[in-house]
Amino acid sequence: MTSLSSFEKNVVRRASVGDMLVRTAARNPDKKAFSFRDKAFTYRQFNETVNRCAHSLQKLGVKKGDRAAILSHNCHQFVIYWWALLKLGAIVTPLNFMLKPEEIEFIINHSEPVMFLVEDALVDNVVPVQDRLTSVKHFGYINLAGEGGPSGWQDFDELFAGDLPADEPEAEIAPEDPATLLYTSGTEAAPKGVLNSHLNYYIDILSSLFDLGIREDARIITGIPLYHVAAKYLFTAIVAVGATTAVEYAPDPNEILEMTQNEKITHWVWPPALYAGLPMMPGFENYDLSSLQQCVVFGALAAPAVLEKWQKMLPHVGFMNYYGQTEMSPLGTSLRPEDFDRKPTSIGKAHMPIQVKVVDHNDKEVPVGQEGELVARGPAVMLGYYKDEEKTAQTFRNGWHHTGDLVRMDAEGFVYFVDRVKDMIKTGGENVASQEVEAMLFSCPGVMDAAVIGLPDEYWSEIVTAVVVPAQGQEVTEDGVIAFCKEHLAGYKVPKKVFVVDQMPRNPSGKIIKKQLREQFATA
Repeated sequence: MTSLSSFEKNVVRRASVGDMLVRTAARNPDKKAFSFRDKAFTYRQFNETVNRCAHSLQKLGVKKGDRAAILSHNCHQFVIYWWALLKLGAIVTPLNFMLKPEEIEFIINHSEPVMFLVEDALVDNVVPVQDRLTSVKHFGYINLAGEGGPSGWQDFDELFAGDLPADEPEAEIAPEDPATLLYTSGTEAAPKGVLNSHLNYYIDILSSLFDLGIREDARIITGIPLYHVAAKYLFTAIVAVGATTAVEYAPDPNEILEMTQNEKITHWVWPPALYAGLPMMPGFENYDLSSLQQCVVFGALAAPAVLEKWQKMLPHVGFMNYYGQTEMSPLGTSLRPEDFDRKPTSIGKAHMPIQVKVVDHNDKEVPVGQEGELVARGPAVMLGYYKDEEKTAQTFRNGWHHTGDLVRMDAEGFVYFVDRVKDMIKTGGENVASQEVEAMLFSCPGVMDAAVIGLPDEYWSEIVTAVVVPAQGQEVTEDGVIAFCKEHLAGYKVPKKVFVVDQMPRNPSGKIIKKQLREQFATA
Protein backbone atom coordinates (compact mmCIF):
# COMPACT_ATOMS: atom_id res chain seq x y z
CA MET A 1 0.00 0.00 0.00
CA THR A 2 1.35 3.42 -0.99
CA SER A 3 1.87 5.76 1.94
CA LEU A 4 1.22 9.49 1.64
CA SER A 5 3.86 12.06 2.39
CA SER A 6 3.15 14.73 4.96
CA PHE A 7 2.90 17.32 2.16
CA GLU A 8 0.45 15.17 0.18
CA LYS A 9 -1.78 14.82 3.23
CA ASN A 10 -1.70 18.57 3.69
CA VAL A 11 -2.22 19.76 0.14
CA VAL A 12 -5.07 17.40 -0.74
CA ARG A 13 -7.62 19.29 1.39
CA ARG A 14 -6.05 22.41 2.80
CA ALA A 15 -7.38 25.97 3.06
CA SER A 16 -4.46 28.14 1.96
CA VAL A 17 -4.91 31.64 0.58
CA GLY A 18 -2.18 31.14 -2.03
CA ASP A 19 -4.16 28.27 -3.54
CA MET A 20 -6.91 30.72 -4.50
CA LEU A 21 -4.57 32.23 -7.08
CA VAL A 22 -3.62 28.78 -8.40
CA ARG A 23 -7.27 27.90 -8.98
CA THR A 24 -8.23 31.19 -10.60
CA ALA A 25 -5.19 31.01 -12.88
CA ALA A 26 -6.36 27.53 -13.96
CA ARG A 27 -9.91 28.76 -14.62
CA ASN A 28 -9.06 32.08 -16.26
CA PRO A 29 -5.39 32.01 -17.29
CA ASP A 30 -5.60 34.80 -19.87
CA LYS A 31 -7.92 37.13 -18.01
CA LYS A 32 -6.44 40.38 -16.70
CA ALA A 33 -5.87 40.03 -12.97
CA PHE A 34 -4.48 43.44 -12.10
CA SER A 35 -2.57 46.39 -13.44
CA PHE A 36 -0.26 48.95 -11.91
CA ARG A 37 0.75 51.95 -13.98
CA ASP A 38 2.07 50.52 -17.27
CA LYS A 39 2.30 46.92 -15.97
CA ALA A 40 -0.52 44.40 -16.37
CA PHE A 41 -0.71 40.75 -15.34
CA THR A 42 -3.02 38.02 -16.53
CA TYR A 43 -3.86 35.43 -13.89
CA ARG A 44 -1.36 33.01 -15.44
CA GLN A 45 1.39 35.66 -15.43
CA PHE A 46 0.50 36.70 -11.90
CA ASN A 47 0.68 33.13 -10.59
CA GLU A 48 3.93 32.29 -12.38
CA THR A 49 5.59 35.53 -11.21
CA VAL A 50 4.52 34.84 -7.64
CA ASN A 51 5.96 31.32 -7.87
CA ARG A 52 9.32 32.56 -9.17
CA CYS A 53 9.45 35.06 -6.33
CA ALA A 54 8.54 32.35 -3.79
CA HIS A 55 11.36 30.09 -5.01
CA SER A 56 13.79 33.01 -4.78
CA LEU A 57 12.65 33.81 -1.24
CA GLN A 58 13.14 30.16 -0.32
CA LYS A 59 16.73 30.37 -1.54
CA LEU A 60 17.24 33.30 0.81
CA GLY A 61 16.03 31.11 3.65
CA VAL A 62 12.50 32.48 4.10
CA LYS A 63 10.33 29.63 5.37
CA LYS A 64 6.97 28.81 6.91
CA GLY A 65 6.23 30.84 10.04
CA ASP A 66 8.83 33.53 9.31
CA ARG A 67 7.71 37.13 9.37
CA ALA A 68 8.66 39.21 6.34
CA ALA A 69 8.05 42.97 6.46
CA ILE A 70 7.33 45.55 3.79
CA LEU A 71 7.22 49.36 3.87
CA SER A 72 5.76 50.60 0.61
CA HIS A 73 2.92 52.31 -1.15
CA ASN A 74 0.79 50.09 -3.39
CA CYS A 75 2.60 48.62 -6.39
CA HIS A 76 2.84 45.35 -8.30
CA GLN A 77 5.95 44.37 -6.31
CA PHE A 78 3.97 44.62 -3.07
CA VAL A 79 1.34 42.26 -4.45
CA ILE A 80 3.88 39.72 -5.73
CA TYR A 81 5.87 39.71 -2.47
CA TRP A 82 2.71 39.25 -0.38
CA TRP A 83 1.36 36.36 -2.44
CA ALA A 84 4.76 34.66 -2.64
CA LEU A 85 4.92 34.72 1.15
CA LEU A 86 1.38 33.29 1.34
CA LYS A 87 2.49 30.33 -0.78
CA LEU A 88 5.45 29.69 1.52
CA GLY A 89 3.38 29.83 4.69
CA ALA A 90 5.38 32.89 5.77
CA ILE A 91 3.67 35.86 7.40
CA VAL A 92 3.62 39.23 5.66
CA THR A 93 4.05 42.19 8.02
CA PRO A 94 3.20 45.42 6.18
CA LEU A 95 4.00 48.78 7.74
CA ASN A 96 2.15 52.07 7.37
CA PHE A 97 4.22 54.06 4.87
CA MET A 98 3.77 57.23 6.94
CA LEU A 99 5.76 55.88 9.89
CA LYS A 100 8.87 57.64 11.14
CA PRO A 101 12.16 55.83 11.93
CA GLU A 102 11.43 55.27 15.63
CA GLU A 103 7.95 53.90 14.85
CA ILE A 104 9.41 51.59 12.23
CA GLU A 105 11.97 50.38 14.74
CA PHE A 106 9.23 49.52 17.27
CA ILE A 107 7.20 47.41 14.83
CA ILE A 108 10.18 45.64 13.26
CA ASN A 109 11.69 44.73 16.62
CA HIS A 110 8.31 43.60 17.91
CA SER A 111 7.51 41.44 14.87
CA GLU A 112 11.11 40.23 14.27
CA PRO A 113 10.97 39.69 10.50
CA VAL A 114 13.79 37.92 8.67
CA MET A 115 13.35 40.12 5.60
CA PHE A 116 12.45 43.77 5.18
CA LEU A 117 11.43 45.15 1.78
CA VAL A 118 11.33 48.94 1.42
CA GLU A 119 10.17 51.26 -1.36
CA ASP A 120 13.14 53.29 -2.59
CA ALA A 121 11.48 56.62 -1.73
CA LEU A 122 11.08 55.44 1.88
CA VAL A 123 14.56 54.01 2.43
CA ASP A 124 15.69 57.16 4.24
CA ASN A 125 13.17 56.39 7.00
CA VAL A 126 14.79 53.01 7.61
CA VAL A 127 18.52 53.68 7.28
CA PRO A 128 18.78 55.68 10.57
CA VAL A 129 17.57 52.64 12.56
CA GLN A 130 18.83 49.85 10.30
CA ASP A 131 21.60 48.75 12.65
CA ARG A 132 19.06 48.25 15.45
CA LEU A 133 16.81 45.95 13.39
CA THR A 134 18.69 42.86 14.46
CA SER A 135 16.21 40.21 13.29
CA VAL A 136 16.43 41.30 9.66
CA LYS A 137 18.79 39.11 7.64
CA HIS A 138 17.89 40.53 4.23
CA PHE A 139 17.09 44.12 3.31
CA GLY A 140 15.55 44.72 -0.10
CA TYR A 141 14.31 47.74 -2.00
CA ILE A 142 11.55 48.32 -4.55
CA ASN A 143 12.92 50.42 -7.39
CA LEU A 144 9.81 52.54 -8.05
CA ALA A 145 11.29 56.02 -8.29
CA GLY A 146 14.56 54.89 -9.87
CA GLU A 147 16.49 55.87 -6.77
CA GLY A 148 18.00 52.45 -6.13
CA GLY A 149 18.91 51.23 -2.68
CA PRO A 150 21.77 51.25 -0.17
CA SER A 151 24.82 49.09 -0.61
CA GLY A 152 24.11 45.49 0.33
CA TRP A 153 20.36 45.78 -0.21
CA GLN A 154 18.66 43.42 -2.69
CA ASP A 155 16.83 44.83 -5.72
CA PHE A 156 13.46 43.13 -5.32
CA ASP A 157 12.76 42.96 -9.06
CA GLU A 158 15.68 40.53 -9.37
CA LEU A 159 13.79 38.07 -7.14
CA PHE A 160 11.30 37.22 -9.86
CA ALA A 161 13.41 37.74 -12.97
CA GLY A 162 15.43 35.30 -15.03
CA ASP A 163 15.17 31.53 -15.19
CA LEU A 164 13.65 30.80 -11.81
CA PRO A 165 11.15 27.91 -11.78
CA ALA A 166 7.47 28.85 -12.14
CA ASP A 167 6.08 25.67 -10.59
CA GLU A 168 4.27 25.70 -7.25
CA PRO A 169 6.55 25.84 -4.18
CA GLU A 170 6.00 23.10 -1.61
CA ALA A 171 4.93 24.21 1.84
CA GLU A 172 2.61 22.62 4.38
CA ILE A 173 0.01 25.16 5.42
CA ALA A 174 -2.81 24.64 7.92
CA PRO A 175 -6.00 26.75 8.04
CA GLU A 176 -5.04 28.18 11.45
CA ASP A 177 -1.53 29.16 10.34
CA PRO A 178 -1.00 32.94 10.41
CA ALA A 179 -1.09 34.65 7.01
CA THR A 180 -0.67 38.29 8.02
CA LEU A 181 0.62 40.26 10.99
CA LEU A 182 -1.04 43.66 10.74
CA TYR A 183 -0.35 46.45 13.18
CA THR A 184 -3.32 48.55 14.23
CA SER A 185 -3.25 52.19 13.21
CA GLY A 186 -2.33 53.41 16.67
CA THR A 187 -4.68 56.41 16.46
CA GLU A 188 -5.16 56.20 20.23
CA ALA A 189 -2.33 54.04 21.63
CA ALA A 190 0.74 52.05 20.66
CA PRO A 191 0.06 49.74 17.70
CA LYS A 192 -0.92 46.14 18.42
CA GLY A 193 0.05 43.25 16.16
CA VAL A 194 -3.03 41.41 14.87
CA LEU A 195 -2.50 37.86 13.63
CA ASN A 196 -4.98 36.84 10.91
CA SER A 197 -4.98 33.26 9.64
CA HIS A 198 -5.45 31.62 6.25
CA LEU A 199 -8.88 30.50 7.45
CA ASN A 200 -9.77 34.11 8.31
CA TYR A 201 -9.22 35.14 4.69
CA TYR A 202 -11.09 32.10 3.39
CA ILE A 203 -14.06 33.20 5.46
CA ASP A 204 -13.72 36.68 3.94
CA ILE A 205 -14.54 35.16 0.56
CA LEU A 206 -17.88 33.89 1.86
CA SER A 207 -18.70 37.38 3.05
CA SER A 208 -17.51 39.09 -0.14
CA LEU A 209 -19.87 36.88 -2.14
CA PHE A 210 -22.85 36.98 0.21
CA ASP A 211 -22.59 40.44 1.78
CA LEU A 212 -20.85 42.54 -0.90
CA GLY A 213 -21.90 40.63 -3.99
CA ILE A 214 -18.46 40.70 -5.64
CA ARG A 215 -18.52 38.59 -8.78
CA GLU A 216 -16.23 37.63 -11.65
CA ASP A 217 -17.24 40.62 -13.79
CA ALA A 218 -16.35 43.17 -11.09
CA ARG A 219 -13.73 45.79 -11.87
CA ILE A 220 -12.37 47.44 -8.74
CA ILE A 221 -9.72 50.01 -7.83
CA THR A 222 -7.25 48.86 -5.17
CA GLY A 223 -6.40 52.28 -3.82
CA ILE A 224 -6.76 51.59 -0.10
CA PRO A 225 -3.21 51.02 1.16
CA LEU A 226 -2.24 47.35 0.93
CA TYR A 227 -0.85 47.44 4.46
CA HIS A 228 -4.50 47.85 5.57
CA VAL A 229 -6.72 44.83 6.24
CA ALA A 230 -9.52 46.28 4.07
CA ALA A 231 -7.25 46.22 1.01
CA LYS A 232 -6.05 42.71 1.86
CA TYR A 233 -9.67 41.52 2.12
CA LEU A 234 -10.74 43.21 -1.10
CA PHE A 235 -7.76 42.03 -3.16
CA THR A 236 -8.09 38.46 -1.87
CA ALA A 237 -11.78 38.45 -2.82
CA ILE A 238 -10.93 39.74 -6.29
CA VAL A 239 -8.39 36.97 -6.82
CA ALA A 240 -10.71 34.25 -5.47
CA VAL A 241 -13.59 35.10 -7.82
CA GLY A 242 -11.37 36.02 -10.78
CA ALA A 243 -12.34 39.70 -11.01
CA THR A 244 -10.03 42.51 -12.21
CA THR A 245 -8.44 45.33 -10.26
CA ALA A 246 -6.42 48.44 -11.02
CA VAL A 247 -3.81 49.00 -8.31
CA GLU A 248 -3.30 52.64 -7.37
CA TYR A 249 -0.08 53.86 -5.72
CA ALA A 250 -2.16 55.91 -3.26
CA PRO A 251 -5.68 57.33 -3.44
CA ASP A 252 -5.65 60.30 -5.81
CA PRO A 253 -9.00 61.93 -6.65
CA ASN A 254 -8.12 62.77 -10.27
CA GLU A 255 -6.71 59.31 -10.86
CA ILE A 256 -9.77 57.66 -9.29
CA LEU A 257 -12.04 59.53 -11.69
CA GLU A 258 -9.83 58.76 -14.70
CA MET A 259 -9.50 55.08 -13.78
CA THR A 260 -13.23 54.75 -13.26
CA GLN A 261 -13.92 56.19 -16.69
CA ASN A 262 -11.14 54.42 -18.60
CA GLU A 263 -11.21 51.04 -16.85
CA LYS A 264 -15.02 50.89 -16.56
CA ILE A 265 -14.78 50.44 -12.79
CA THR A 266 -17.89 48.84 -11.25
CA HIS A 267 -17.15 49.09 -7.50
CA TRP A 268 -15.81 51.85 -5.29
CA VAL A 269 -14.66 51.19 -1.72
CA TRP A 270 -13.60 54.43 -0.03
CA PRO A 271 -13.72 56.26 3.31
CA PRO A 272 -16.16 59.19 3.64
CA ALA A 273 -13.50 61.85 3.00
CA LEU A 274 -13.11 60.75 -0.61
CA TYR A 275 -16.84 60.71 -1.30
CA ALA A 276 -16.98 64.24 0.12
CA GLY A 277 -14.00 65.48 -1.89
CA LEU A 278 -14.43 63.89 -5.32
CA PRO A 279 -17.34 66.10 -6.50
CA MET A 280 -15.23 69.16 -5.69
CA MET A 281 -12.52 68.20 -8.17
CA PRO A 282 -12.20 70.56 -11.17
CA GLY A 283 -13.94 69.06 -14.19
CA PHE A 284 -15.71 66.41 -12.11
CA GLU A 285 -18.88 66.74 -14.17
CA ASN A 286 -16.99 65.75 -17.35
CA TYR A 287 -16.11 62.23 -16.15
CA ASP A 288 -18.22 59.27 -17.22
CA LEU A 289 -18.98 57.27 -14.04
CA SER A 290 -21.84 55.27 -15.55
CA SER A 291 -19.99 51.95 -15.15
CA LEU A 292 -20.28 52.16 -11.36
CA GLN A 293 -22.68 49.67 -9.82
CA GLN A 294 -21.87 49.79 -6.10
CA CYS A 295 -20.24 52.26 -3.72
CA VAL A 296 -19.11 51.07 -0.29
CA VAL A 297 -18.46 53.59 2.50
CA PHE A 298 -16.15 52.32 5.26
CA GLY A 299 -14.28 53.74 8.23
CA ALA A 300 -17.15 56.02 9.30
CA LEU A 301 -20.56 57.11 8.08
CA ALA A 302 -20.64 59.60 5.24
CA ALA A 303 -22.50 62.83 5.94
CA PRO A 304 -26.16 62.64 4.84
CA ALA A 305 -25.72 65.67 2.58
CA VAL A 306 -22.81 63.97 0.80
CA LEU A 307 -24.81 60.78 0.22
CA GLU A 308 -27.82 62.70 -1.05
CA LYS A 309 -25.58 64.42 -3.59
CA TRP A 310 -24.18 61.12 -4.86
CA GLN A 311 -27.55 59.42 -5.01
CA LYS A 312 -28.86 62.25 -7.17
CA MET A 313 -25.84 62.10 -9.47
CA LEU A 314 -25.79 58.28 -9.72
CA PRO A 315 -29.31 57.04 -9.01
CA HIS A 316 -28.51 53.61 -10.52
CA VAL A 317 -25.69 52.93 -8.02
CA GLY A 318 -26.23 50.92 -4.83
CA PHE A 319 -24.67 52.47 -1.72
CA MET A 320 -23.51 50.48 1.31
CA ASN A 321 -22.24 51.34 4.78
CA TYR A 322 -19.53 48.96 5.98
CA TYR A 323 -18.13 48.35 9.46
CA GLY A 324 -15.27 46.02 10.30
CA GLN A 325 -12.08 45.67 12.30
CA THR A 326 -8.61 44.35 11.64
CA GLU A 327 -9.31 41.92 14.50
CA MET A 328 -12.21 40.49 12.45
CA SER A 329 -10.33 40.32 9.13
CA PRO A 330 -12.17 42.91 8.69
CA LEU A 331 -15.73 41.59 8.92
CA GLY A 332 -18.47 43.03 11.12
CA THR A 333 -21.62 44.49 9.61
CA SER A 334 -22.81 46.10 6.40
CA LEU A 335 -25.91 47.90 5.21
CA ARG A 336 -27.12 46.62 1.86
CA PRO A 337 -28.32 48.95 -0.91
CA GLU A 338 -31.90 47.69 -0.60
CA ASP A 339 -31.96 48.87 3.04
CA PHE A 340 -30.07 52.10 2.52
CA ASP A 341 -32.98 54.48 2.00
CA ARG A 342 -34.87 53.42 5.11
CA LYS A 343 -31.83 52.89 7.40
CA PRO A 344 -29.22 55.38 6.11
CA THR A 345 -27.59 55.92 9.52
CA SER A 346 -27.16 52.21 10.25
CA ILE A 347 -24.00 50.20 9.72
CA GLY A 348 -26.25 47.29 8.84
CA LYS A 349 -26.60 43.71 9.97
CA ALA A 350 -23.93 41.19 10.93
CA HIS A 351 -21.99 39.67 8.05
CA MET A 352 -22.94 36.12 7.21
CA PRO A 353 -19.95 34.44 8.95
CA ILE A 354 -20.22 36.60 12.10
CA GLN A 355 -22.53 36.60 15.12
CA VAL A 356 -22.89 39.87 17.05
CA LYS A 357 -24.67 41.16 20.12
CA VAL A 358 -24.67 44.28 22.30
CA VAL A 359 -23.59 44.02 25.95
CA ASP A 360 -23.19 46.20 29.02
CA HIS A 361 -20.02 46.59 31.10
CA ASN A 362 -20.81 43.25 32.80
CA ASP A 363 -21.07 41.49 29.43
CA LYS A 364 -24.84 41.07 29.84
CA GLU A 365 -26.88 41.51 26.66
CA VAL A 366 -28.78 44.81 26.69
CA PRO A 367 -32.42 45.32 25.63
CA VAL A 368 -33.23 46.28 22.04
CA GLY A 369 -32.40 49.92 21.37
CA GLN A 370 -30.12 50.34 24.38
CA GLU A 371 -26.49 51.38 23.92
CA GLY A 372 -23.68 48.98 24.75
CA GLU A 373 -20.46 47.48 23.43
CA LEU A 374 -20.58 45.44 20.23
CA VAL A 375 -19.13 41.94 20.67
CA ALA A 376 -18.70 39.33 17.97
CA ARG A 377 -17.59 35.78 17.30
CA GLY A 378 -17.06 33.58 14.30
CA PRO A 379 -14.28 32.18 12.09
CA ALA A 380 -13.25 35.64 10.85
CA VAL A 381 -11.99 36.65 14.31
CA MET A 382 -8.20 36.96 14.55
CA LEU A 383 -5.92 34.39 16.16
CA GLY A 384 -4.97 37.04 18.71
CA TYR A 385 -2.55 39.86 19.43
CA TYR A 386 1.04 38.93 18.70
CA LYS A 387 3.14 38.46 21.85
CA ASP A 388 0.30 39.68 24.06
CA GLU A 389 -1.67 36.84 25.63
CA GLU A 390 -3.06 39.09 28.36
CA LYS A 391 -4.59 41.59 25.93
CA THR A 392 -5.90 38.74 23.77
CA ALA A 393 -7.57 37.11 26.78
CA GLN A 394 -9.11 40.42 27.81
CA THR A 395 -10.47 41.02 24.30
CA PHE A 396 -11.84 37.45 24.00
CA ARG A 397 -13.35 37.26 27.50
CA ASN A 398 -16.49 35.15 27.91
CA GLY A 399 -16.03 33.71 24.43
CA TRP A 400 -16.68 36.94 22.51
CA HIS A 401 -14.38 39.40 20.74
CA HIS A 402 -14.90 42.81 22.36
CA THR A 403 -14.71 45.51 19.71
CA GLY A 404 -14.48 48.56 21.97
CA ASP A 405 -17.24 50.16 19.91
CA LEU A 406 -20.43 51.57 21.41
CA VAL A 407 -23.55 50.74 19.38
CA ARG A 408 -27.27 50.08 19.63
CA MET A 409 -29.32 47.49 17.75
CA ASP A 410 -32.94 47.83 16.63
CA ALA A 411 -35.63 45.15 16.64
CA GLU A 412 -34.75 44.09 13.08
CA GLY A 413 -31.09 43.47 13.94
CA PHE A 414 -29.74 46.62 12.32
CA VAL A 415 -26.76 48.06 14.20
CA TYR A 416 -26.15 51.79 14.72
CA PHE A 417 -22.65 53.00 15.54
CA VAL A 418 -22.58 55.44 18.45
CA ASP A 419 -18.86 55.94 19.09
CA ARG A 420 -15.65 54.32 20.09
CA VAL A 421 -16.01 53.64 23.80
CA LYS A 422 -12.89 55.73 24.39
CA ASP A 423 -14.20 58.59 22.20
CA MET A 424 -17.27 59.18 24.35
CA ILE A 425 -16.97 62.64 25.90
CA LYS A 426 -17.95 62.96 29.57
CA THR A 427 -18.92 66.56 30.17
CA GLY A 428 -20.75 67.95 33.22
CA GLY A 429 -22.08 64.51 34.14
CA GLU A 430 -23.44 63.86 30.62
CA ASN A 431 -22.12 61.51 27.94
CA VAL A 432 -21.73 62.97 24.45
CA ALA A 433 -21.07 60.81 21.39
CA SER A 434 -18.51 62.58 19.22
CA GLN A 435 -20.06 60.96 16.11
CA GLU A 436 -23.43 62.60 16.76
CA VAL A 437 -21.90 66.08 16.97
CA GLU A 438 -19.72 65.38 13.91
CA ALA A 439 -22.81 64.42 11.89
CA MET A 440 -24.35 67.79 12.74
CA LEU A 441 -21.16 69.67 11.87
CA PHE A 442 -21.17 68.16 8.38
CA SER A 443 -24.48 69.94 7.76
CA CYS A 444 -23.11 73.27 8.99
CA PRO A 445 -22.75 75.74 6.09
CA GLY A 446 -19.19 75.95 4.80
CA VAL A 447 -17.84 72.92 6.69
CA MET A 448 -16.17 70.25 4.53
CA ASP A 449 -14.60 68.06 7.22
CA ALA A 450 -15.04 67.77 10.97
CA ALA A 451 -13.89 65.94 14.07
CA VAL A 452 -15.05 66.19 17.66
CA ILE A 453 -12.83 65.47 20.65
CA GLY A 454 -12.98 65.91 24.41
CA LEU A 455 -10.39 68.16 26.01
CA PRO A 456 -9.67 68.24 29.77
CA ASP A 457 -11.43 70.94 31.76
CA GLU A 458 -11.36 71.60 35.51
CA TYR A 459 -15.06 72.45 35.72
CA TRP A 460 -16.68 70.23 33.07
CA SER A 461 -14.19 67.31 33.32
CA GLU A 462 -14.10 67.40 29.52
CA ILE A 463 -15.37 69.97 27.06
CA VAL A 464 -16.83 69.15 23.67
CA THR A 465 -14.35 70.52 21.13
CA ALA A 466 -14.84 70.74 17.37
CA VAL A 467 -12.10 70.80 14.75
CA VAL A 468 -13.38 71.79 11.30
CA VAL A 469 -12.02 72.23 7.78
CA PRO A 470 -13.79 74.84 5.60
CA ALA A 471 -14.88 73.99 2.07
CA GLN A 472 -12.82 75.66 -0.64
CA GLY A 473 -13.65 79.36 -0.87
CA GLN A 474 -15.83 79.27 2.28
CA GLU A 475 -15.27 81.11 5.54
CA VAL A 476 -16.04 79.34 8.81
CA THR A 477 -15.80 80.94 12.25
CA GLU A 478 -15.93 79.60 15.79
CA ASP A 479 -18.94 81.76 16.64
CA GLY A 480 -20.78 80.67 13.51
CA VAL A 481 -20.26 76.95 14.20
CA ILE A 482 -21.34 77.28 17.83
CA ALA A 483 -24.43 79.26 16.87
CA PHE A 484 -25.41 76.63 14.30
CA CYS A 485 -24.98 73.79 16.79
CA LYS A 486 -27.05 75.61 19.41
CA GLU A 487 -29.97 75.59 16.97
CA HIS A 488 -29.82 71.84 16.43
CA LEU A 489 -28.26 70.19 19.51
CA ALA A 490 -28.95 70.01 23.22
CA GLY A 491 -26.87 72.54 25.11
CA TYR A 492 -24.47 70.02 26.66
CA LYS A 493 -23.61 68.64 23.20
CA VAL A 494 -22.71 72.03 21.72
CA PRO A 495 -18.94 72.53 21.25
CA LYS A 496 -17.47 74.97 23.71
CA LYS A 497 -14.40 75.43 21.53
CA VAL A 498 -14.01 75.31 17.75
CA PHE A 499 -10.70 75.20 15.90
CA VAL A 500 -10.57 75.91 12.17
CA VAL A 501 -7.76 74.06 10.34
CA ASP A 502 -6.65 73.56 6.75
CA GLN A 503 -6.73 69.76 6.92
CA MET A 504 -7.22 66.84 9.28
CA PRO A 505 -4.45 64.48 10.35
CA ARG A 506 -5.49 61.17 8.80
CA ASN A 507 -3.87 57.82 8.42
CA PRO A 508 -3.79 56.42 4.87
CA SER A 509 -6.99 54.42 5.43
CA GLY A 510 -8.85 57.69 5.95
CA LYS A 511 -9.31 57.63 9.72
CA ILE A 512 -8.82 60.90 11.57
CA ILE A 513 -6.03 60.59 14.14
CA LYS A 514 -7.88 62.00 17.14
CA LYS A 515 -4.94 61.35 19.44
CA GLN A 516 -2.96 63.88 17.42
CA LEU A 517 -5.79 66.43 17.61
CA ARG A 518 -6.00 66.05 21.38
CA GLU A 519 -2.26 66.61 21.70
CA GLN A 520 -2.32 69.57 19.30
CA PHE A 521 -5.14 71.45 21.03
CA ALA A 522 -4.69 70.35 24.65
CA THR A 523 -3.14 73.65 25.66
CA ALA A 524 -4.82 75.89 23.09
